[in-house]
Amino acid sequence: MYKTKCLREKLVLFLKIFFPILIYQFANYSASFVDTAMTGQYNTMDLAGVSMATSIWNPCFTFLTGIVSALVPIIGHHLGRDKKEEVASDFYQFIYLALVLSVVLLGLVLFLAPPVLNHIGLEAPVAAVAVRYLWFLSIGIIPLLLFSVIRSLLDSLGLTKLSMYLMLLLLPLNSGFNYLLIYGAFGVPELGGAGAGLGTSLAYWVLLGISVLVLFKQEKLKALHLERRIPFNMDKIKEGVRLGLPIGGTVFAEVAIFSVVGLIMAKFSSLIIASHQSAMNFSSLMYAFPMSISSAMAIVVSYEVGAKRFDDAKTYIGLGRWTALIFAAFTLSFLYIFRGNVASLYGNDPEFIDLTARFLTYSLFFQLADTFAAPLQGILRGYKDTVIPFYLGLVGYWGVTLPVAMVFDSLTDFGAYSYWIGLIISLIVSGVLYRWRLTVIMKRFESLAKQTIQSL
Repeated sequence: MYKTKCLREKLVLFLKIFFPILIYQFANYSASFVDTAMTGQYNTMDLAGVSMATSIWNPCFTFLTGIVSALVPIIGHHLGRDKKEEVASDFYQFIYLALVLSVVLLGLVLFLAPPVLNHIGLEAPVAAVAVRYLWFLSIGIIPLLLFSVIRSLLDSLGLTKLSMYLMLLLLPLNSGFNYLLIYGAFGVPELGGAGAGLGTSLAYWVLLGISVLVLFKQEKLKALHLERRIPFNMDKIKEGVRLGLPIGGTVFAEVAIFSVVGLIMAKFSSLIIASHQSAMNFSSLMYAFPMSISSAMAIVVSYEVGAKRFDDAKTYIGLGRWTALIFAAFTLSFLYIFRGNVASLYGNDPEFIDLTARFLTYSLFFQLADTFAAPLQGILRGYKDTVIPFYLGLVGYWGVTLPVAMVFDSLTDFGAYSYWIGLIISLIVSGVLYRWRLTVIMKRFESLAKQTIQSL
């Protein structure tokens, strides 16, 4: 990160940060996409099992990765105040925090997930695949969270291109391991859909090893003196949790409601479950666009706010939201035109393809709502405003989705689509609430800036 002097320089810097994050996010979401798509080509029953397991896994790991992402605004504020000496200390505290959180997630996956999957009305073979998939996936919990900390460090330093290169390795690693373990290629035991979980875990272990090597060999990072091990600091851990818990909670509130809808789908046929999750899986891939804008906004806004350049932060906010709108136009057009082709990536059955394409039509509205809401979350994180957005997310997602969905399900013949309508409306409501909060925060900081000028 560096200080910019005009709109053109800000646009160039923003795009330099944004595009690597975008590619990174595509690679990140591709792990789930590859698991789902390759399992779908294996058979529909295994696809349904992996899909239901993903509904439990996604909220848990996004909650914890959301917590460790608090490292980005913390380091951003350090850099804005020219306090690089604080970076290494915070980095190691988040490493320790990630290890603790890994144990928590491991316990949830091993002890709570199986009873849930076995008691929601799934067909026995589907439930068996789901449980095995989660057990194999749990092997990769530690490297997943540790890599998230390393990635947050690189992003906060403006080294988004480096984290992009690292994450791009995930796609061939995951695909290769999945091919061996799902289909039993080259004499490897054939594990079916569950093998996708083990393939992803192995890919993350390899990725973590490469990331650690890069971390200590990268010339730009040597000035931070990461080679010096910094002991556990409870005060810094508390600060990280204080800031990160609401971030993780906000992400959890959104992802969890999608997962609850996925679990509710258990009352429908295996075909509907598989079609729903396939469409949701591709929608998650498309979410990489607004999510990348959100991450880039958190980086640039935290840097400018840390330096008390509030007008510069406001300029970046405008640039980010216009960029989100432009990309949304492309993604919406693509998904509408090629929704049938996208559906065929997940299976060959004509009825399955038709049903998935219908779900994808509804997902167009997801993309539109996310274009509005997601960047606002990143901007608020840049201001280190995380607690109130968490509560607003709870109201927007949980106070709207299920009541609206149940009304549509009981009073209309929309069936499974009722729950997608509920999700779409909840995203719109959440976006409106985040926009209100941002207005309040920006006015507060502008007032502080005026008071500072007057006192000089």
